Amino acid sequence: MRIDLTNIRFQGPESDDKTRKAGSRAPSTPNVEDKASLSTDALSISSLEAQAMATPPVRQDKVEALRQSIQNGDYRVEADKIAHAILEHNQR
Repeated sequence: MRIDLTNIRFQGPESDDKTRKAGSRAPSTPNVEDKASLSTDALSISSLEAQAMATPPVRQDKVEALRQSIQNGDYRVEADKIAHAILEHNQR
Protein backbone atom coordinates (compact mmCIF):
# COMPACT_ATOMS: atom_id res chain seq x y z
CA MET A 1 0.00 0.00 0.00
CA ARG A 2 1.39 3.37 -0.96
CA ILE A 3 0.64 6.61 0.88
CA ASP A 4 0.57 9.88 -1.07
CA LEU A 5 1.82 12.79 1.09
CA THR A 6 1.76 15.54 -1.56
CA ASN A 7 -1.48 17.20 -0.38
CA ILE A 8 -0.75 16.98 3.34
CA ARG A 9 -0.72 20.33 5.15
CA PHE A 10 1.21 21.02 8.36
CA GLN A 11 -1.14 22.37 11.04
CA GLY A 12 1.37 22.88 13.84
CA PRO A 13 1.33 26.69 14.33
CA GLU A 14 -2.45 26.88 14.15
CA SER A 15 -2.89 24.30 16.89
CA ASP A 16 -0.09 25.92 18.93
CA ASP A 17 -1.97 29.25 18.90
CA LYS A 18 -5.11 27.56 20.17
CA THR A 19 -3.14 25.93 22.96
CA ARG A 20 -1.57 29.22 24.02
CA LYS A 21 -4.93 31.00 24.09
CA ALA A 22 -6.58 28.24 26.09
CA GLY A 23 -3.67 28.03 28.53
CA SER A 24 -3.52 31.78 29.22
CA ARG A 25 -6.44 31.69 31.66
CA ALA A 26 -5.61 30.97 35.25
CA PRO A 27 -7.80 28.19 36.60
CA SER A 28 -9.92 29.19 39.55
CA THR A 29 -9.57 26.72 42.40
CA PRO A 30 -11.59 27.08 45.55
CA ASN A 31 -9.86 26.60 48.88
CA VAL A 32 -11.71 23.40 49.70
CA GLU A 33 -9.97 20.49 51.35
CA ASP A 34 -11.09 16.99 50.38
CA LYS A 35 -11.43 14.40 53.11
CA ALA A 36 -12.27 10.72 53.07
CA SER A 37 -12.94 8.33 55.89
CA LEU A 38 -13.24 4.55 55.92
CA SER A 39 -15.95 2.61 57.68
CA THR A 40 -15.02 0.02 60.30
CA ASP A 41 -15.88 -2.72 57.79
CA ALA A 42 -13.47 -1.26 55.25
CA LEU A 43 -10.76 -0.98 57.89
CA SER A 44 -11.20 -4.61 58.94
CA ILE A 45 -11.16 -5.75 55.30
CA SER A 46 -7.99 -3.77 54.76
CA SER A 47 -6.43 -5.39 57.82
CA LEU A 48 -7.41 -8.88 56.63
CA GLU A 49 -5.98 -8.18 53.18
CA ALA A 50 -2.67 -7.16 54.75
CA GLN A 51 -2.59 -10.36 56.81
CA ALA A 52 -3.40 -12.49 53.76
CA MET A 53 -0.66 -10.84 51.74
CA ALA A 54 1.85 -11.44 54.55
CA THR A 55 1.01 -15.16 54.76
CA PRO A 56 3.09 -17.28 52.40
CA PRO A 57 0.92 -19.02 49.78
CA VAL A 58 2.58 -22.40 50.40
CA ARG A 59 3.29 -23.95 53.77
CA GLN A 60 6.72 -25.23 52.87
CA ASP A 61 7.15 -27.26 56.07
CA LYS A 62 3.96 -29.24 55.38
CA VAL A 63 4.94 -29.79 51.74
CA GLU A 64 8.35 -31.08 52.76
CA ALA A 65 6.86 -33.47 55.35
CA LEU A 66 4.45 -34.88 52.77
CA ARG A 67 7.23 -35.22 50.21
CA GLN A 68 9.37 -37.18 52.68
CA SER A 69 6.43 -39.38 53.64
CA ILE A 70 5.72 -40.21 49.99
CA GLN A 71 9.38 -40.94 49.23
CA ASN A 72 9.66 -43.23 52.27
CA GLY A 73 6.47 -45.08 51.32
CA ASP A 74 4.77 -44.07 54.59
CA TYR A 75 2.03 -41.92 53.04
CA ARG A 76 -1.37 -43.58 53.08
CA VAL A 77 -4.46 -42.20 51.40
CA GLU A 78 -7.54 -42.42 53.61
CA ALA A 79 -10.26 -42.76 50.97
CA ASP A 80 -13.12 -42.82 53.50
CA LYS A 81 -11.96 -39.56 55.08
CA ILE A 82 -11.62 -37.87 51.68
CA ALA A 83 -15.06 -39.09 50.53
CA HIS A 84 -16.67 -37.86 53.75
CA ALA A 85 -15.06 -34.41 53.34
CA ILE A 86 -16.25 -34.20 49.72
CA LEU A 87 -19.82 -35.07 50.73
CA GLU A 88 -19.81 -32.49 53.54
CA HIS A 89 -18.49 -29.83 51.20
CA ASN A 90 -21.19 -30.53 48.59
CA GLN A 91 -23.97 -30.36 51.20
CA ARG A 92 -23.14 -26.76 52.12
